[in-house]
Parts: sequence; C-alpha cells; structure tokens
Amino acid sequence: MKCKGSMTVLVLALIFVISGVASKIHAFGFSEDQRDVMNLQTFVISDFGDEIDQTNGIIWVAKFSRFAKPSDFTKQMSDPDTNACYLSYQEGKPLGLPHQVDAKQKWCLGIKAQFLKQGFNWIEIYPMALKGGILDTNGRPVSTIINPSDNTLADNFGGRATNKYTDYVTNFNLDGVVKSLDMWVWGGNYKYWMEFHLMDYKGFLHRLTAGDIKYVGWMNLRTKIPDYIPQAESHVPFLKNLKLILIKLWGYPTERVDQFYVYFDYMQVQTDVYRQRFNGDDLAENRW
Repeated sequence: MKCKGSMTVLVLALIFVISGVASKIHAFGFSEDQRDVMNLQTFVISDFGDEIDQTNGIIWVAKFSRFAKPSDFTKQMSDPDTNACYLSYQEGKPLGLPHQVDAKQKWCLGIKAQFLKQGFNWIEIYPMALKGGILDTNGRPVSTIINPSDNTLADNFGGRATNKYTDYVTNFNLDGVVKSLDMWVWGGNYKYWMEFHLMDYKGFLHRLTAGDIKYVGWMNLRTKIPDYIPQAESHVPFLKNLKLILIKLWGYPTERVDQFYVYFDYMQVQTDVYRQRFNGDDLAENRW
C-alpha cells in the first residue's frame, strides 16, 4: 500500500510539473485552442560595432579574472596589462551571412588575454550604453576594459563616460518567449567554453552553456533556452521578458595561459511573439 501511495503522489507531482511547464511555454495562447499557435521571429541583439549597435549606442566592455597578466607586478591587486588583456573592435566578418546583412557588416569584437597561471581563468563581456555615439575620431567603435581593483573603466572616452562602468552597464530585454540565442564566434583552437547569463523576471540568474570554442575559424553557435526558465505568468500581461546580462568565457585548467584570442559577431534571438487578442487587450500593459 505504501508503494502504491508513493506512486500516486509521484504521478500527481509529475502532472503538476508538466502542466506548469506547459503554461510557461504557451504564454500567449491562454485559451485551449490557441496554445499551439506560434509566430517565430528572429531579431538581432547586437552586430558588435556596426549599424545596430551604433544606432542604439551600445559598446561591449570586458572584465578579466584575478590572474590576468598585471600591469604592475609589484602591486598585489594590479589592474590588467592592456597590452596583454584587452577588448577591441577589428575589421572582419564571417562568411555565410545573408547578402543584405553582409553588406552592412564591417566590425567584429575581439578579445585577447594572458594569465599568470593555469586554472579556471575567465573573461566576462558586458554590454554598456554610451551617450554621444560609439565611434572615435577615426571612425572605429571605442573600446575599454573594466579595472577589477575598483570596478572603474580604463578609459572614459574623452570625458563621455564617468569612470564607474556601473553607471552605464545595461541589459538586453529579449522580447517574446525566447527559444534560442545564436552568435558567430571565431575560435583559434583554444580550449575554452562560452556561457550566456540570462536573468528571469523573478531575479534568478541562469547560466546557459553555448559550448566549447576549441575549433578554427568562424562558427555559428546556437543555444536553446530551456523550458524551465520562466518567461510568463498566468495573469495579464502574461509576458515576462528575459534579460541578457553578460557573455562569459572560461578557460580549461590545462589550456595555455600566454595567449588567447577570440572574436564575436552578429548575435540573434529566435523568439515566439504570438499574442492571442482579447477584448480589452489595449489595457494589458497599463500600469498606474
């Protein structure tokens, strides 16, 4: 009897979990006959220095882990040596972009690093909103890194930004029910792996592995968004957007530390933007 009772509880628990997941997957089809309707769209999040980032005033900044090569070996918490650890926009793009996109692509985002010792060394790449345009006097997107000693920017772009990067760091709101993220990543056969860090509406951070980047040349990496990450609730207005907080690179402990290069380009999101209409849906987003 105890075994049968336990099985009954387990089955009921599974039904509850499955029904809960289903309601999150079909966020905008609240009636039974609309739950399988989808409208999948693809949107560009960042083109890393080109038209979209220039229009939105977005640059990317990097932060390196503790054992990054220091600028001053005599200081215990020295900031990284920018000749060895830096982020910079370089001319380059992958083959395989649609023709209308390829014609607009000029820049990609490059990151290089050196570390003092082997271990789980990491690099975090954050989006930052910059006022006054993102191009320097030479027409190149401006670049800088975060000094870990005091969390300030290594460059203030001629006075356009304060030293505190936290005043300008931003997140990307991902519209709709997000199904996947993809990004072009150039690998130099270094044994690293990449993560996307997403935050849900409850404030929980989700680390999604995009895979290893131990390969040569450009490759499009696609990451599926798991169904367990909440993107909606059962009350109007239903949708609860995910936020892209940062991209993170991890080095395997056995990888060399004297050299590392990687490049990013053209990050997109595939999302379901279907919304079931109802009488009064013009009030759904009204909050007062």
